[in-house]
Amino acid sequence: MWNKIYLGCLAISALVLGVLMYLSFDWLKSIGSPAVVVEKYTYYSNLNWVFLWISTLILLVVGNVILWKMRKSWALWTTFLYFAFFIVLQTFWLERTFFQFKQEKLSSDGFLFSPFFGITLIVLAAIIVFFDQFLVKRLNEKMFPSEQPIEHIPEANLPKDDTI
Repeated sequence: MWNKIYLGCLAISALVLGVLMYLSFDWLKSIGSPAVVVEKYTYYSNLNWVFLWISTLILLVVGNVILWKMRKSWALWTTFLYFAFFIVLQTFWLERTFFQFKQEKLSSDGFLFSPFFGITLIVLAAIIVFFDQFLVKRLNEKMFPSEQPIEHIPEANLPKDDTI
């Protein structure tokens, strides 16, 4: 059941985020006033970021439930791939397109820092997912230790006398 809930959340999140990214990109190709384009792009770009963070947290929580109940970590790493994919789209594709738009339409100079920011976020997310997986597995083992079979005591180690 939790697998289906996770996959449903993942599909809905990817669909909504894809639509928001398309709307951001679509505004950059608009023929309207550059000031309005910048305003609308910034609005949808901010929505992208907020929705990405909220959906990633929701997927991480459901992934932790799956890890706790089934001892499978695939959902955590799928959440990481979801986050990394949309961070790459946002920081390498959308922000670069916006940077080019500002250079062409607004004669703005500057340095594009977003790819470095994106790489840093992806590395931090990988570290967080790794340690989250480690902590949840350790807590699960502490709460529900695996039953160890009782070792068979060979008769050779028993005392020889019958005075028990």
